[in-house]
This record gives sequence, C-alpha cells and structure tokens, in this order.
Amino acid sequence: MKLLDDFILDAVFKTEELNQDSFNFLELSGRKAMYSQGIYGQGVVVAVLDSGVSPHPEFENRLLPGKNCISKYSNKSWHDDNMHGTHVAGSIAGKTCGIAPKAEILPIKVLDAMGGGEWKDIIAGLDYARTWRQDGKKVKIISMSLSGGSGQISNTEKANLETAINSCVEAGILVVVSAGNTAKDELRYPACFDEVVTVGALDWDRQLAQYSTYGNHVDVVQIGTKVISAYYQGEYAELSGTSMSTPITSGIAALLVCANQERYKTEITERKLYEALKMNTKDLGIKGIDKYFGAGFCTLQPLNMVIETEFGSDIVKFNGEQIKVDVPTQIVNGRTLFEMRSFAERTGAKISWEAENEYHKTRAKFEW
Repeated sequence: MKLLDDFILDAVFKTEELNQDSFNFLELSGRKAMYSQGIYGQGVVVAVLDSGVSPHPEFENRLLPGKNCISKYSNKSWHDDNMHGTHVAGSIAGKTCGIAPKAEILPIKVLDAMGGGEWKDIIAGLDYARTWRQDGKKVKIISMSLSGGSGQISNTEKANLETAINSCVEAGILVVVSAGNTAKDELRYPACFDEVVTVGALDWDRQLAQYSTYGNHVDVVQIGTKVISAYYQGEYAELSGTSMSTPITSGIAALLVCANQERYKTEITERKLYEALKMNTKDLGIKGIDKYFGAGFCTLQPLNMVIETEFGSDIVKFNGEQIKVDVPTQIVNGRTLFEMRSFAERTGAKISWEAENEYHKTRAKFEW
C-alpha cells in the first residue's frame, strides 16, 4: 500500500552547482533569528519516520543509528533506498540545507523503496521513537511526511494509529505530519487527527501550492515547492510536496525546543511546543484560521527588525548581527542609501519604511 504522498523530483544537483543563494528559501523560517542567540537545535533529537535516512555530509556526526520497522523486509538496513527520507532529514538538520543544523536525527524506516508501507509498521515506528533512549537523550519531535486516504485504512488500523500517536503526545513528543498532495479538501491519515501538527505547503511567493491538500485539520503552512535538500546518493535534490514543508516545520519546532532548554534549562511540554508553533505564524488568506493556511505561515522571523549603518561602511548591523553588503552606504542628495536586497533575501521580508537620519545612521522597520 502506497503511503508516500506523490512528490515531484524537480532536479538533482552536484555540490558545486549550488551556492548560499540556493538556500534562501530557508530564511523565510526565521532560523537566523535563533542562530544569533546561539540556538541551532543542539541537544534535540528528531525522529524521522520515512523511507530511511542515508549518511550524507550534511549530517556530519549527528545521524544516530536507526531502526528498520518494516516487518516484511528481509534487509533490515535503516538506510534510505527511495530518496525521500534523506531529503526530509536534511531539511530538518542539514548543516547548510536544514533549519536546525545541530539537531540529531533518529532514522526510523517504515516505508520501502517504492514508498509503500503498512500501518502496523508505522505504529511500530511510533512506539520505537517513544521508547528510544540513549545516554539520557530521548525523542522530542517525530516528523512523518506520509499519509493515506480513508480507503487505505481500516477502522481498527485507524484506532491503533491514533492510540500510538496519543501515547507519543502523552510522553511529551510533538508529532508533525504532512497534509497530503491531493489538491483538494480531504481527510487523510494521520493528518486529520487532532493530536498532530498538520502542515500544508506554499510556493516561494507564499501562495498555497497547487498540490497541497487542505481542510479544517490544517494547522500551519511552510514552503514546500522546489525545496533543495540532501540526496540519498550523496548530492542534492530539489523536491516539491507537503512532504517538504513538514520537515521545515519540524526543524522550527526543534529550534523552539532548543531555545527553551538553553534559556530555562527545562524541557518544554508538548502542549506548549504545539502552542508556540501556532503562535509563531503570520496570517495568510482570510483573516484568522482557515482551511487553506491553518493558523498561517510558520516562521520565527520577528515582526520588527533594526538595521544600523554608517556612511561609507560595507558593514551593516542587522538586529545586532554584522553583515557585509556588496555596496557601501552612500549619501546622495542628502539621502542615505544602502543595499536592501540582501536583507530581503535573508528574511523573506517585504520592506516598509519608518526611517530617521541622525549622524548618518538610519533605522528601518521591516514588515511582511
């Protein structure tokens, strides 16, 4: 039974074909607002229930020994033989292609090379993630980019799946799942369960992706179109689907967990983490929660940012962080001019002005 949502392979890239601009879409997550505070996901374990995860330079030494939960697989390797799982894991914790580049990934293989699987194996994977322990560490987030329609799950399987998810939630684990790629208002599992965070997909212009499944069960949305991440054969791939927006959201959750641990030295509860995700959104579509965007675009980007610059300098302070720009600050006809393109690219923000000029210093207010 196919449980891997149909996704689109747009391209495969060699490392030398990419540069930092290739990953600009990640800045829409607001990840650098956390990085500037020393928060990179360190100390957080994210379980990826998928087609497995293969070693890749993006993971450095943060790919934990995994588990193959496919009962009918004679080969018990947890490595990826599809491409999907490695790409998902890279979006969560890749050092350049991920949101939380110091988080650890626990691979749990529940889907075969063709994206097929059985609900009993997914339930086994959920149970394994819930009970996993290593050197005092435990799983805090489960990311599942998979789903099945109502015709693919029996009432018994539905009850057992929901029970397994509830057990994870009760154990303090946030479960993040994909909405599906059917382009219609449809209940899919586990996306329609109340206990999960269901993620829809947007394109780079923050419009609802044409393939994204919608409905009242959608909680948040993130970029899912043309997402570049790790490829299971060692390079990089560009994929599209709610499978891609889900791990970006899981990475944001990992940063929130890390922030709580670093600041308060305590473990955030699943409920507070769920609420924090939904509060860190920017409303899209009709005002308030709706069936297309849920609570809105999930991002840690602060609403207001401060830029400080001086005449003739190619160093600009962005919320206190120093950034080198291509064109030094200039004064032309009494007006201060400095490069804004790099800031828009880094943040995904649109720019509106609230400026003052005093001793050649300028402050600007960024808004979406």
